[in-house]
Amino acid sequence: MNKYEATIIFRESLKDTDWDDAVATVRSEIERLGGSLDSCTRIGKRDFARMMQKETGGHYGLLGISLAGDKVAPLLARLKLNDLVFRIQIVVAKANAPAAPQLAESAGDDQKEGADGVV
Repeated sequence: MNKYEATIIFRESLKDTDWDDAVATVRSEIERLGGSLDSCTRIGKRDFARMMQKETGGHYGLLGISLAGDKVAPLLARLKLNDLVFRIQIVVAKANAPAAPQLAESAGDDQKEGADGVV
């Protein structure tokens, strides 16, 4: 099983009280394909930068999914059939990536760099 992160946008017409039912529907689709929903974070309602398909906003969520690699495309196809799902994007979850290395401050500011950036 691979770990994935899915950003999901439910339609603007979704009521706040129906959030759990919508996530349960997505969970059932994932489990139908042999995967599991590991985490679910509700980001909230956000407005789009511009109108898309006569929608001005949507309810955003971030899902952690465990699923076999060959089952991602069928999951996307199944979720596109759901009327409540407006958009979904699934990406591979990065394992604990190391922090970016800090650049050392140069001791001598009076030195000039060459054309190729080497002192």
